[in-house]
Amino acid sequence: MKISFVHSEKSYLPEINAYEAYFNEQEGIEAQIITNNELKEMKSNDFDVLWKFPGMDMRRNFKDVKVIHEYNSLSTGYFPSFKNYLKKHYNIIPDGKVFLNEKVESDLKTKDKMPAIIRDMGIAKQFFLQNTKKEFDFVYVGAMGKGRELEFALQPFTTTLKHKSMLLIGQPNDDLYAQYKNHSNIIFTGVMPYTEIPSIASKAIYGFNYMPDIYPFNVQASTKLLEYCALGLKVVTSDYHWLREFEKHREGRFFKLNADLANFTQNELDNFSFMTPNLQDLEWHQLLDNINLLGFLNQVVHHEPSR
Repeated sequence: MKISFVHSEKSYLPEINAYEAYFNEQEGIEAQIITNNELKEMKSNDFDVLWKFPGMDMRRNFKDVKVIHEYNSLSTGYFPSFKNYLKKHYNIIPDGKVFLNEKVESDLKTKDKMPAIIRDMGIAKQFFLQNTKKEFDFVYVGAMGKGRELEFALQPFTTTLKHKSMLLIGQPNDDLYAQYKNHSNIIFTGVMPYTEIPSIASKAIYGFNYMPDIYPFNVQASTKLLEYCALGLKVVTSDYHWLREFEKHREGRFFKLNADLANFTQNELDNFSFMTPNLQDLEWHQLLDNINLLGFLNQVVHHEPSR
């Protein structure tokens, strides 16, 4: 069986690499990652299963190819609820669906009887293997679009925390970079290979998880926070619904920022009792075994719906 995972190259999708590695370990399965441009050049006999992360997907282009839609996030940006409505009612009916959590499922699930599964966010094995001398105070990993409000969140590093270093791993938006590029304690790495991130991020003391308390960010797992925990970092975070539920469920203790960042001082951090939970069960291979992802794939391949 040949599976192709379509990467739009617009989003941070660590699950794709995890899927590729996981399925290539299974007998009789060959998995690969392709781009949208590569997909345009392929034929239906190049794969048996096409695994997509839509977006809008309104036309089935390959006859006799099983299609899986994975919704690893609710829509963001302007009019997210309307975008979710379009995905729910105008996308093709795939042969299987994967949802990040119950909230994503409830907002995007349709009435068809296709196989479906909930797959929580996992963590790459490399994040559990770090033991590095500390070189930075804080690290932020991931998306830095304007909707993340990092322009505001980094302000303390020019005042009360101006003697503390912040390492930002990822592609900053233009305004963010212009505002902070001349501050020597704020270091932009730009985009780097995913496999290199754990060794660099583990050199920090604190993992910085700043997430605006707005839909859908406040109801979805924070990949960066999970990775910080796996690295054993102390977590400094904005305060929102998913964060509190996760903290309670995992018995963690994270430093939660006030909305105005007034408590974001070294003295407050020094007097806080951090507790970083063990997330070994979320290591990708173990997680995918636990949810029986292989069983889901076989169900999709052998399911014969009446369309």
